[in-house]
Amino acid sequence: METIHSNDYRMYILVNQDIKISKGKLAGQVGHAVMSYLYNRIIQPLQEGKECENITDYMNNDQKKIILKCPQTKLEELETETDWIVIRDLGYTQLEPNTLTCINCGILTKEDVPDWIKELKLYN
Repeated sequence: METIHSNDYRMYILVNQDIKISKGKLAGQVGHAVMSYLYNRIIQPLQEGKECENITDYMNNDQKKIILKCPQTKLEELETETDWIVIRDLGYTQLEPNTLTCINCGILTKEDVPDWIKELKLYN
C-alpha cells in the first residue's frame, strides 16, 4: 500500500558536466554536497535554536535525490548569485585543487524548482 505524503520533497544536486570524474569520485562529491547541506542548513540552525523546514517530511518521504548535469559556467554563476551549498574539490586525487564539482540546491518540492533546472538532464 502506497503512503501518501503531504509534500513530495527532493534534494537537487547539480554536477559539473564539464569535468572528467570517475563514478567513485562523483559519488564522494555528491556525498560532500549532502553532508554539507545537512550540517549547514539543518544541524547548525538546530544548535542555534532555529527551526528547520521540510527536513522531517524529506526524511519520511524516501529521501529522493535528483542528480543533474549542469555546465560549469552556470555553476559558477550560481556560486555567486545563490546561497546554495557549493562543493570544490581539494585536489588530492583526480582533480585540480579548487575544482567546482557540484552544487546542492537544497530540499524542494517539484513545484518550487526553478524552470531552468527542470530542463537539465539526469546524471547517469
